[in-house]
Amino acid sequence: MDQSIFKAYDIRGLYPSQIDEQAVYAITRATVRHLKAKKMTIATDNRGSSPALKNSVIDALMDEGVYVVDAGVATTPMFYFAVNKAQTDGGIMITASHNPPEYNGLKITAREARPVGENSGLQEIKRMALAGNFPSTVHDGAIKKTDFLDAYADFLLEGVSLPSITLAVDGACGAVGVIINKIKERTGVKILPLCFAPCERLAHEGNPMKDENVEDLMSALRAGKADLGVAFDGDADRVFFFDKTGERIPTHAVACILAERYLASHPKASIIADVRMPKIFQETAERNNGAYFESRVGHAFIKQLMRERGAVFAAEVSGHFYFKDFFNADSGMFALVQILNILARGQKTLAELARPFLTRFQSGEQNYTVKDKQAALDALEKAFQDGHVTHLDGLSAHFPDWWFNARPSNTEPFLRVNIEADTQGLLEESRKNIENIIFSDSKQ
Repeated sequence: MDQSIFKAYDIRGLYPSQIDEQAVYAITRATVRHLKAKKMTIATDNRGSSPALKNSVIDALMDEGVYVVDAGVATTPMFYFAVNKAQTDGGIMITASHNPPEYNGLKITAREARPVGENSGLQEIKRMALAGNFPSTVHDGAIKKTDFLDAYADFLLEGVSLPSITLAVDGACGAVGVIINKIKERTGVKILPLCFAPCERLAHEGNPMKDENVEDLMSALRAGKADLGVAFDGDADRVFFFDKTGERIPTHAVACILAERYLASHPKASIIADVRMPKIFQETAERNNGAYFESRVGHAFIKQLMRERGAVFAAEVSGHFYFKDFFNADSGMFALVQILNILARGQKTLAELARPFLTRFQSGEQNYTVKDKQAALDALEKAFQDGHVTHLDGLSAHFPDWWFNARPSNTEPFLRVNIEADTQGLLEESRKNIENIIFSDSKQ
């Protein structure tokens, strides 16, 4: 088994060279034993390799004598809903999220869809899976196929109003299109569907952070075909927003809008963001009497901290939005519905609501390939030791008028760097200084 498939907060790799049916079988059996599970929920995305891996998951669950609730093809957030609705001991979602089609993987949850990551059981699962010391099979499990779509739509729409707008939606050829169509059927909301499954061809990868993956959406908005655009990633646990001119509405501004909404109804509540989040989010939380906390990047870390702090809302700049009233989990659809509800109850567009939060200048996430990531981090820390330096996730250094975070990727071979500055000139100067340090001859 290729041990590189075990990431900080999930399992992911190339199929079948890194992750295959044999590996998934062993990991599933180890998962059952770690969770001491008697009842499990499973679901898949619609990748070509997902049915074969699903069969291996089912075989392992049957051999462990587990009662299986099969939620079919679903988004990852719909899977979280199914785990809670079915009240199972945990679940396994077969997906590689936004990675290209040649990848696949597993997201593992415990009861209440609590994530199983490197600090919450994944290392133990890895150890047991690699050892492979499983008893003879008993073959006395059972399986029940359950359609959660209607119940999920009921949950999403409870107490929500929708505005009279046309919404352009890029579904990344994932399972979210079925959910959007169900919402349309229930509410009559006007939808312009783009890249809805089934797709004759994959129009683009399922990562909306890259502009080349949202060209169709931006073109439709520029042509006046819709009032607001949204793009989901492959498994729809992330969502990105676009105004009627096709311009991105920065994720941190959307996060500020949602934070204000939750703090208005939950005074003095805790709010969480990852280490890459622009400063305006913390300022917004504190200005609205919220308690702000910072987290490592990754859904497993965010969700654990949400439970520890009793947080009502959390966000990552990568497009993940987390809600206490969505099982302390992330959901692109839940975030979209909450934003639509805010728009329906006011007179402003999302772009107008976002404008006050567009302060300072951000680099976006820069990905640098270096031979020795730790040496590069050490060099950065030495160069910027006069700042307020922290190590919650990689290296962060804060100065009065700019800051940066550099961290090794958990899923890809990059050193990821985010920079924010009070002026565009200072941003560019800081970026050049950081790049010079990273790419100095001794670090390549």
